[in-house]
Amino acid sequence: MGYEPVPLGVLSLVIFVNAYGTTFLFSFIGFMVVDLGAAKNKNESGYVAGYVTSAFFVGRMVSSIFWGYMADKYGRRPVLLIALLSIAIGGVAFGASPTFEIALLVRFLAGLFNGIIAVSKAMVHELTTGEHKAMGMSAVTAMWSLGECA
Repeated sequence: MGYEPVPLGVLSLVIFVNAYGTTFLFSFIGFMVVDLGAAKNKNESGYVAGYVTSAFFVGRMVSSIFWGYMADKYGRRPVLLIALLSIAIGGVAFGASPTFEIALLVRFLAGLFNGIIAVSKAMVHELTTGEHKAMGMSAVTAMWSLGECA
């Protein structure tokens, strides 16, 4: 067999959870920014919600190279566990945020501690051989897409 099905399945599940954790707020963030007082009404909530939504991805962009280095130095598993913890803790802390500024900070920090993208691609390369690399990358990409839809 040219791939390891159990580790690739676990990686796919981790990717799914991570994708869900990055997009779960899309359904309520507009209402949340109005409730937190950052937007005066629902007509301007989309603009303000964009800041909160993008804060996660800005944090991840800033730290991606660092997490790649950490994965090379200490292993892929610890980086994946930290990423999952950032999604879990960040999700709860975000939901409990009393102010817009804290919500923005929590989303940024959740992204900052989330180095899953570069690490997952490296793991697919390590878990598959020649003709199965495309299948492995497709599985990970499909799980990311499914997690964003959930």
